[in-house]
This record gives sequence, structure tokens and C-alpha cells, in this order.
Amino acid sequence: MEKLKNILQWWFEYQIPPFIERNGYDGLLDTRLIPVLIGPRRSGKSTLFFQLISKLRKDVPSQNIVYINYEDDRLLPFEGGELAKLLDVYRQFFEVAPEAPIFLFLDEIQNVPNWEKVIWRIYETEANVKLFITGSNSKMLSSDIATALRGRTLTYKVFPLSFREYLGFKGVQVPQIDRLPYSGRKNEILFFFSQYMRYGGFPEVVLAETMQEKEAILKEYLHTVFFADIVQRYSIRQIKVLDNFIKILTRQMSCLVSMGKMAASLESIGFKVSKSTLIEYLGYLEDAFLGKTVSIFSYLVKDQLQYPKKFYLLDNGMYQVTSFIKEKDWGRLLENMVFCHLYRKYDDLYYWKSSSGYEVDFVLPQFFGQNDEFPLIQVCYDLTSEKSETREIRALELAAKEFKVSKALIITRDLRASFERNGLEIEVKPFYQWALG
Repeated sequence: MEKLKNILQWWFEYQIPPFIERNGYDGLLDTRLIPVLIGPRRSGKSTLFFQLISKLRKDVPSQNIVYINYEDDRLLPFEGGELAKLLDVYRQFFEVAPEAPIFLFLDEIQNVPNWEKVIWRIYETEANVKLFITGSNSKMLSSDIATALRGRTLTYKVFPLSFREYLGFKGVQVPQIDRLPYSGRKNEILFFFSQYMRYGGFPEVVLAETMQEKEAILKEYLHTVFFADIVQRYSIRQIKVLDNFIKILTRQMSCLVSMGKMAASLESIGFKVSKSTLIEYLGYLEDAFLGKTVSIFSYLVKDQLQYPKKFYLLDNGMYQVTSFIKEKDWGRLLENMVFCHLYRKYDDLYYWKSSSGYEVDFVLPQFFGQNDEFPLIQVCYDLTSEKSETREIRALELAAKEFKVSKALIITRDLRASFERNGLEIEVKPFYQWALG
């Protein structure tokens, strides 16, 4: 009880630090359901809480707004009853305005044993309490919500900054989109595009001034995810195997990955590990929002299970601190950026590969039969060589024929075009124009 009193007292004296607002989240205050913000560490979930709290304070007494971060070491060790006692301690020792609702913001709640049962009880029995929760583990939150809290939550993905948000953090005014390729600000935006492609969009990294600061933050982030979210949470014993697996996997960003080949690679450098163990490790990385796999698109489930998956990072900055970036990596970095942009909006993403080896980077089957969206998306950093153009367009033609679609998109660094090939309408857009559209 003393721990809770101390934390609550700290909160009521705490001054929220300055922050840059992110758009699109104010509606969370208007729903009776429980907003659940999930996403990687340091992607801005806590700051979004502070943004919502700052807005609430304009109309709600401050003493009716409570924020608890369950990564605060002052709450350790968790004994299982802290969350259940929270409202009782709050009402007993602190003044509550009876005419106003209580707003309860619970950060990184997955650290609390049996949290979902307590949240269910509060939601069902405390009509005057509005709950908000965050977590950094996708599997834990989704499985717990699916059982105890089904129908009571709205889940929102909070990822590192989009390119538009990134430019906003940098103070860049974006011109009208259709005029952007001809704007005098194009070179400025291309400069920030290259920085975003290299260092990603974690807010702290974006605001860091030097390359050394950016890399230090990214390394510390990766270290925390590695130990806190994977090694400790899943009681990993083969720590060196996991470390080398992550290094190899990260360097295969935007590529097809085979756990069998990965096991052989690790064995060749002295680490014996089974394919099934690596599949488990890959699942842990996805749960911790470090990366995401994409399956081949097929109407046959066995194909999706049988064929290799493509691996993407949820932020390009992770590649920066695990690999030496070379010119040939620009294409893979751009493809990873496109993945991140798409994954913010769509859960169902696939790739496609023909029997002759032609590959389409992204297939969005939900847009089959629609004329206002692109169901096939190809990524090519530089489309100026004849070889690249032939390969990318041929892959789109084969996929379009297979799935009976009439539109496709190619995303590049800075090329813009529109043409038709064998009945297929193909748009070519620079990433910055597409992502800001």
C-alpha cells in the first residue's frame, strides 16, 4: 500500500515534460470501451498518454486523472495485488472530485500478474472510471484481451513515427502533394528521406542531434528489448545463440528467410540449435515488436505454411546498429520503409512469387477488384536501368494476370511516371510522395 501511495503522490506532483503532438488519437477519449495502445518500446505510447492527459486537464480536475507506469522500479516486486488495490488506495488517501469521472492511465500493464482480470472487474463495476492501457508485447495483450476482455477494448497500434510525422518533428512544412515533385522544398524532403531511411522514426532518435546520439539510443533500445522482452520474459538460456540469430536475421531484412538454413549457418560458427527453436525465437521477436514476417499469398493454406516468409524490421534504425550499410542495401531499406508504412494501416500483407522466380514485394488481396487502390506494390530504389525495369514490371504483369487485377504501383526513391503494359496500369511514385499522400 505504501508503494502505491508514494507513486500516486509522485504523480500528482509530476510536471509533464514538453512533447510534440501526434495526430489521430484524440478520439480515444470519446469511447466507453478501453483503448489499448500496443507497439514497440519507445514508440511514443507514454507520450500519447501525456498528450491525452494534457487535453483532459482542460476540462477535468487534475486529481481525477491518474497515471501509473508499471515499468517503474519503485513498484517492484510485483506481488499481484497492487493493481487490484489501486482505486481503493487512491480514493482513501487522495481527494477525488465526485462530480467528474476518474481517468486511469496504466502504462506497460503486461508486467502485472493477472492484470486482465482486474481490468475486467473495474470495467464492469466502476461506471465512473475510464480506463486506458498500453503494452509492448503483442501476443500477451492479444491473447489476454481475446479471453477476459473480448468486446470491451479497442486496440490501436502505435509505431515509430510515419514519414509525415517525422517531417513534423523536424519542423518541415509539406507542400501540396501533387506539386511536391516540382517544389523548391523537394531537395530538403529528399535529405530527410535519406535520414529517415537510415535511422528510422523512434521519436527520441529523430530528435537526437548527432549520429552518435542516434546510434546510442538505438543500441540501448535493442539491448532492452533483447534482455527485458525476450531473454527474461521467456527464460532464454542460449543467450549467445539468440544474439547471433538476431544479428543474422536483421541482416536479412526484406528478404526471404529459412529457419533451416539459419540453423545451419549458426552451426557452422559453433552454435548448435534446432530449426524449431529458431521458429520459437522468431515468434518472440515478433511478440516484442522487433520485426514481422510476411507470408506468400496463396489461396491454399498449405502454401502459406510451406513457403519461406519475408522478414521486416518495425523500424529501419535497427538495421543501422546491427549492420554496415552499403549502397546495395538502399533497396532493402526502402522496401522495409514501405512495409512499415503499409503495416500501420493493414494487418493482411503478403508477397507473391511466380514459378519462374519473379517476385512482387507486397500483395494486398483486400483490394482485389477495387479501382481506387493498388493491390500489387513493387519497391525499386532505382528503376532507371533497363534490367531493373524489365524485372519489376514482368513480376507485376504475371501477378496481375494471376489475380485478375488492372492496377499496380512501383515505389522508388525519386522517379515518377505512369504507363500501361499489356492492359496493366502502372503508376511509379517516389516514396515521399506516396507516404505523404
